[in-house]
Amino acid sequence: MANLQMTGILEKMTGKDKDYRYMATSDLLNELNKEGFKADTDLEIKLSNIVLQQLDDVAGDVSGLAVKCVVPLVKKVSEARVVEMTNKLCEKLLHGKDQHRDIASIALKTIASEVTVISLAQSILVTLSPQLIKGITSPGMSTEIKCECLDILCDVLHKFGNLMANDHELLLNALLSQLNSNQATVRKRTVSCIASLASSLSDDLLGKTTIEVVRKLRTKGAKPEMIRTNIQMIGALR
Repeated sequence: MANLQMTGILEKMTGKDKDYRYMATSDLLNELNKEGFKADTDLEIKLSNIVLQQLDDVAGDVSGLAVKCVVPLVKKVSEARVVEMTNKLCEKLLHGKDQHRDIASIALKTIASEVTVISLAQSILVTLSPQLIKGITSPGMSTEIKCECLDILCDVLHKFGNLMANDHELLLNALLSQLNSNQATVRKRTVSCIASLASSLSDDLLGKTTIEVVRKLRTKGAKPEMIRTNIQMIGALR
């Protein structure tokens, strides 16, 4: 597509008229899905920035289309650009406005699901893993943020757990700490995450996990809901 036409699309995507923004975002999605679509460095930057901006659009149909743009975009731009997008989405997830959190979470899950190149996956995990751990364990993080981070981490571990060996112990410690959460939703998602992680753990770390969960089960005076969580955890490790 001629640069002039693309410039027109990008300008309409930032206009005040919601219908123009929707149509322009739809046009961009169509262009990104074309097999022959290519972008130079300058256009890559503009595209990634504007798609991230559209994710926060007040019109839900526009932000929904922007999420769909993420799918082909991660396949058409450079590794550095995908990592940059991941960083910015993590920032939205952890520190952005409440109304933007859900869409940032969906976009991060989309990136994780669309990445198939090992080198790109490794680059993304370097920045994604510590930020998800921060979202799960940092004091003051809301239950909603913890749950979103646990959901994303579960998807990431299921797909890329074997690539995260250097972080396994750190991830495991972060997750085990959440089995004591007062929030049932956090505990439930934590069990799912540990189950996804377990298949790629070393025998030593798997043994450590089992011992820790059994120790929690033997704790005198434990609340019934905590006992149920740890029984579920034992089942998930089998």
